[in-house]
Amino acid sequence: MGDIDTATGLYCIFGDPVAHSLSPAMQNAAFRETGINAVYLAFRPASLTGALEAMRSLPVRGASVTIPYKSEIIGLLDEVDPLAADIGAVNTLLNRDGRITGYNTDGSGALEALRLSGAHIPGSKTLVLGNGGSARAIAFTLIAEGGRVIIAGRNPKRYLPLVEELRRRDPGTEAAALGELSTRGMEEVDIVINTTSVGMAPDTAAMPISGELLLPRHTVFDIVYAPHVTALIAAARERGCAVVYGRDMLLHQGARQFEIWTGRRAPVDAMSAALDKAMGAR
Repeated sequence: MGDIDTATGLYCIFGDPVAHSLSPAMQNAAFRETGINAVYLAFRPASLTGALEAMRSLPVRGASVTIPYKSEIIGLLDEVDPLAADIGAVNTLLNRDGRITGYNTDGSGALEALRLSGAHIPGSKTLVLGNGGSARAIAFTLIAEGGRVIIAGRNPKRYLPLVEELRRRDPGTEAAALGELSTRGMEEVDIVINTTSVGMAPDTAAMPISGELLLPRHTVFDIVYAPHVTALIAAARERGCAVVYGRDMLLHQGARQFEIWTGRRAPVDAMSAALDKAMGAR
């Protein structure tokens, strides 16, 4: 990090907990690489209202938003990007002269990770495992890119409302019970994305679906990034599937945040190296 002076711009992440965040490593590497005089810090705010007041008055030029604030913060913003409004969650804030706009880069980060793996989104069918905030962001973004989506979960009371929302964008959106997935049905699926926490440390042996459901035609994407190779990813590789790692989504959603804040192209290679170093240190 370069010298901090009176012209140093301030960026940050708001979350609770936030001590584990890898975003400072990525974003500070991006500022160093591009020569931008700025610093990115992690904050655990006492209140969201206070956090936004601080953004305006200090000012903080941009911020990331993570659990548990992504949905709650929307009602406090001056403006919300249309896709983020559809998703119902914000993970990026841009401060323009005291006016704060919210964006969601989770979906675009997942989309970029898929594209770089060689996956073709328009016309493809994606099985999204889960119905939480990440599932929403990814599903809405896939549909916006011309993809078709199946939402799979354990509790119909939780996943069917998301399906109904998605059907307003694409009436062909499907629903599936995790326990009823079959090999025959999976033959129509192109991409499988796990958006749940299943397989995350410490329960690293767990899988959201059986490996027997995975076919060589599938691209399998697990957004869990700790461990880097989850049980699902390991099973997918054994079955001959193309795989996409959770750290890739983390990297590309952060790169998109940097571009929203600075208007400059993100130095993805430098951010990737910093992310790998930070992950390796844990």
